[in-house]
Amino acid sequence: MFDWFKKSDYSNVVKFPEQVKVPETYVEPPKKEQEYYSIGVTSENRITFKTGISTLTMSRKGVENLIQQLAVFRDQIEEE
Repeated sequence: MFDWFKKSDYSNVVKFPEQVKVPETYVEPPKKEQEYYSIGVTSENRITFKTGISTLTMSRKGVENLIQQLAVFRDQIEEE
């Protein structure tokens, strides 16, 4: 099945095709935005918070829970 011994004639071996050089494409980094953040409402009645190139989308209940958690965290900092 296999000839494990080294031989000098490799005429029965299929060669790999030549590797084609693909030109590198330059991708521009995102432009720095002037606005620092924005808050809005989507068509599905969800609230979005955008900062830079990141976007957070939450339901109204999720936003209310986040505000409550941040208030608890703020109160813990004030107590210390």
